[in-house]
Amino acid sequence: MSDGNFNRALLPKNELSAGIRAGKAQMRAKAEAALQNLLLERFPDLSAEEMAALKQRFLELLRQ
Repeated sequence: MSDGNFNRALLPKNELSAGIRAGKAQMRAKAEAALQNLLLERFPDLSAEEMAALKQRFLELLRQ
């Protein structure tokens, strides 16, 4: 019967950091989708090239 103690060597090494990276990736994808929707809503006459340039700049700002 276990007393609640466990061997930490048996735990995965990167569980926390992997979860943080996954959360950041999800939030980045949500932010990108929100920007896409906002641009389409507020600026429907933007060309595909202009929209791609704005999206690229936004993603660069997110990485800073």
